[in-house]
Amino acid sequence: MAASLVRSTLGCQFARFLRPSLITAAGQTQSQRGVKRYMRAYLKELYNRRLRVGPEKLRHRSEFMNWNYNAEIYAFGKRLGEEFSNDSLQAAFTHRSYIEAEEARRADLGIDVASAPLGLTDNSELTQKGEETASRYIKAYLRSSYPTMFEEAIVAIHDHLMSDDTLSHIASHIGIGDLMLCSDFPPEESTLSKNFLAVVGALETDKGVKRAESLVRDLVLAQLVGKELMELWSVTNPMGLLMAVLDSQGRGPPEPRLQWQAGQRTIMAVYQVGIYSDKQLIGQSAGERVTIAEDMAAQDALQRMMGIGSGHMPLTFRTEADKMELRYDPKNISAEELMQTYELRQKENSVS
Repeated sequence: MAASLVRSTLGCQFARFLRPSLITAAGQTQSQRGVKRYMRAYLKELYNRRLRVGPEKLRHRSEFMNWNYNAEIYAFGKRLGEEFSNDSLQAAFTHRSYIEAEEARRADLGIDVASAPLGLTDNSELTQKGEETASRYIKAYLRSSYPTMFEEAIVAIHDHLMSDDTLSHIASHIGIGDLMLCSDFPPEESTLSKNFLAVVGALETDKGVKRAESLVRDLVLAQLVGKELMELWSVTNPMGLLMAVLDSQGRGPPEPRLQWQAGQRTIMAVYQVGIYSDKQLIGQSAGERVTIAEDMAAQDALQRMMGIGSGHMPLTFRTEADKMELRYDPKNISAEELMQTYELRQKENSVS
């Protein structure tokens, strides 16, 4: 009897010890995908509510809780890889409209502006300084990179790079829109472009002209990568300009020739025209009409002469650009002066 009690006691304890593993093994289930019927109506209702409310109002970055202006200014300089002083960047990001709005707000509250000044400096001087530096360097860089390019083309490319559209695009992508202090929000393109030029002026004030020029090269001139430079300069009479260029070089006049054509009686007609000088091919292009193909071929010849054809060398950046000998003062040859000289020579030849 004692032996049976011992066996029953040990058996109960042994079963109690094994029970959790058996329950765990028996409780395993396989996951199955299911479609909840309420989910479609729920998501549709959320979507309709979002449409009724409308788009969320655009808010300035400073309205969020984790905003630290001093830390953001410090991080801005680190993102560009430059060492700015805190005062210079604060002045570069402060627009005149912000100071005027704050002074008007204090006047409405009855606060004397003279006794309690804001202590802020607007970026007008830095903007002018940065604009002069950027404009001078862009022209010098283009003249050094393309010594045979006409001065009118250089001015057209310069105007494109210094436009509000291009500079505001750069400024918005490096975070200037979140840091600038101005009365309007979202800021206008002209305000963004002026703030970017003020940043260039602030860098010149802190680190000198060379560092400011490097910033202009890496951010502004890099916008030319992948662009057709000839599209930035419109030539009204490409064939006439080509004749003037060839005459100034002592070469024969341009001779357009039809190389091939296809689909003349269809709406997809195409004509290939090549321009020759002294029995050498200097340009070629295709067009839907012979006259269009001839103008495009003349533009192609001008591109090759200016060194911006389809196989031209890319622009120089980074450390290689620091070794370039920039041409600040001498201008390139002018297309207008070349045309005037050619027309005057033609008149003299006709009279004689």
